[in-house]
Amino acid sequence: MKTSNIIQLTNRYQVSQTVLVLAATLILPILIHLLPNINGNISGAVLLPIFFAPLIATFLYKPHVAIFAGIIAPLLNYLISGKPSPQAATSMGIEIVLFVWMVYRLKDINTIRYVAAPISYLISSLIVALGLSVFSNVVDPFTLWGNCMFTAIPGILSLGLVNLAMLKLRK
Repeated sequence: MKTSNIIQLTNRYQVSQTVLVLAATLILPILIHLLPNINGNISGAVLLPIFFAPLIATFLYKPHVAIFAGIIAPLLNYLISGKPSPQAATSMGIEIVLFVWMVYRLKDINTIRYVAAPISYLISSLIVALGLSVFSNVVDPFTLWGNCMFTAIPGILSLGLVNLAMLKLRK
């Protein structure tokens, strides 16, 4: 009887899917960081690999699956590899959670759903940049944000392509 209850809870909370998404959210950045720098920038800052598994999870599963991965993955990456820094891991976790929440809200709105991921990334990263100006020593959050967005253009476009693919897959 207890086994049946555990299985029901596991299915209800999508535990195996959460573990899978968390693993992908950990592994993708590690693999991408093995690539050489792109135009002098760290490949992860250009390609945004930590956002892909949560984005896909947002379309396939309940939102908590992607949110959990977004909170835990940057911290686990720090504990495993020492990167990113604790402050960056915290802000990255917040950024991923905001990103997932916005994609989840926008993916079903007819006019916006095709660009839900890029819009969500732009807004969530702006919110984090503004937060860093309040809670950290970032003097000009808009310049920081603009520089990050320019660097991440390939990643933002890739998020848009994954967004479109997930919409097509859902039909």
